[in-house]
Amino acid sequence: MVRKIACWAHQLSAWTFCQRLPVAAHTPHGKLSDFAASLQSFTAAGDLRGGTAAHARIIKLHHSVSRSFSLWNKLLNFYSSIGYLHHAFLMFDEMPERDVVSFNTLISARIRCSQSPHESLHLYSRMLDEGVQPNGLTLSALLSGYNTTNHPQIFLQIHSHAIKLGLNSDEFIGGALVKGYEKLTGLKDAMYAFVEITNADIISWNIMINASAQRRDKESVVNVFCTMRLKNGGGFDSFAITSMLKTCEETRDLGFGVQLHGCSLKVGLDSDTPVGNALLTMYSRCEKGVGSALQVFVRILKRNIISYTAMIGAFVQSEMPKKAIALYREMIREGISENEFCFTSVLPAFSELSSIELGRMVHGRIVKSEFQYDVGVFNALMDLYFKCGSLEDAGLVFESMNRVDRISWTIMICGLGQHGKGREAIELFSLMKERGFVPDDVTFLGALSACSHGGMVNEGFQIFKSMIGEYGIEPRREHFACLVDLFGRVGRLEEAERFIEEMGLEFDPLVWETLLGACEIYGELDMGKRSAKKVMLLKPSRSDGAYVTLSNIYAAGKMWEDKGKLRQRLDGSGLRKEAAQSWF
Repeated sequence: MVRKIACWAHQLSAWTFCQRLPVAAHTPHGKLSDFAASLQSFTAAGDLRGGTAAHARIIKLHHSVSRSFSLWNKLLNFYSSIGYLHHAFLMFDEMPERDVVSFNTLISARIRCSQSPHESLHLYSRMLDEGVQPNGLTLSALLSGYNTTNHPQIFLQIHSHAIKLGLNSDEFIGGALVKGYEKLTGLKDAMYAFVEITNADIISWNIMINASAQRRDKESVVNVFCTMRLKNGGGFDSFAITSMLKTCEETRDLGFGVQLHGCSLKVGLDSDTPVGNALLTMYSRCEKGVGSALQVFVRILKRNIISYTAMIGAFVQSEMPKKAIALYREMIREGISENEFCFTSVLPAFSELSSIELGRMVHGRIVKSEFQYDVGVFNALMDLYFKCGSLEDAGLVFESMNRVDRISWTIMICGLGQHGKGREAIELFSLMKERGFVPDDVTFLGALSACSHGGMVNEGFQIFKSMIGEYGIEPRREHFACLVDLFGRVGRLEEAERFIEEMGLEFDPLVWETLLGACEIYGELDMGKRSAKKVMLLKPSRSDGAYVTLSNIYAAGKMWEDKGKLRQRLDGSGLRKEAAQSWF
């Protein structure tokens, strides 16, 4: 209601002004500034009716305002801003005179509406032909308004023209050149462009820091940041901190992240929302547990959807699904609506708890939201339903998707295979390839696992061969373990052991663990002893499972004395078998 009243008041004010314009037009030029202010308000409100009425008045008072560049340019900006580009071009052609602002307005509008630089360059050529001198805004718009990597020659030509005009030291052009060269040729040329800037302001420094961060060059990031502080009296802003935090992606980066956290604390930026969100992401990536991330979260003064999503993700990553769900509920109570990233972050928490009813409630919220067709969100939903044992719901989600990607197919193949639907999984794998989707190593792992669960030895070997020969994917230890498991499940234990030796996998504990599991199923004592010995030798600190499995083999063969001795060895080693968990 308040917005409607404000809108009516604004239109009434504009109408009243337009009624008074004929009188104002014959008074001193100070009144033209009122007209310009009214046009500016029409642009901000996207008020087509008010703007066109103002245009009509300008035409009527042509002789009174013909020399007012500012007024014509504001009208040109009005049509460009509301998307009436055709009207803007018509008006541009009929303007009494055009200056650099006129051309800049239209060049920027053309760049916003087109991915091709050619129409913008045509305007630039016309600008030069009319004798209008370009400025830093002109060339910076041309340099940054399109994908540099798709048009490298044009980028280089504009840079050459900037040098010819003596504008390459301009901060706007310098910033655009830094961004372009970072994408096009790398950090070295970006740095060359940066040092050409005569009076680099904090925005210019931030652009250079961000370019270094994009290349994950920590040394360059630190050097630019320190130089900036020396030249700017130690000052920096939140953008510099958030850019540098992008480089902290692994555990070994924690020290650097903590130093950046210290810098933000000293100047009071840690409670700033963008910095707090970046710190949350850094700690969730680089540090085990959620202690530091939680401390950062509670200090953020204005938490937004990014803050909550990052903290929920940290809880899920640390296997604390109940806390993740509790925080999600708090976010909903605060009136913050989910986005696609929030949905994909919180759904694994429900998967971890196998809480299908709560998962369906979130599914309902997804359907009511604007993200009901988001591929990533629906992939997370499929994964939820598979982990909760509802193959039917997972299949319905897959069938209802308007668009699927490779991950969608992979989730379906893995889910069906894990639930004993090996034949259906392989049929889906074939359909995926028929429809032009290229499987990756994870897809092949799911297909091999499905063959293993379904006892389809020949199909499994065909898939393994195609992975190497047709798709050029190098097998990982998990792929080899799947084939060993495939042999083991159908009782072909000798072939499994021979496969391990032929493929040079004698020093991989995973394949021996897999073979040991098969020996337990078929009561194969001698091979079981060899497999267990290999696991104990290759993975002594995590071999508790091998002790227990071999103990079970002894028990199945009624070899109670050997079982007792093995239990004594396990107790003496200090190893403890981790308790299993069930979804039910």
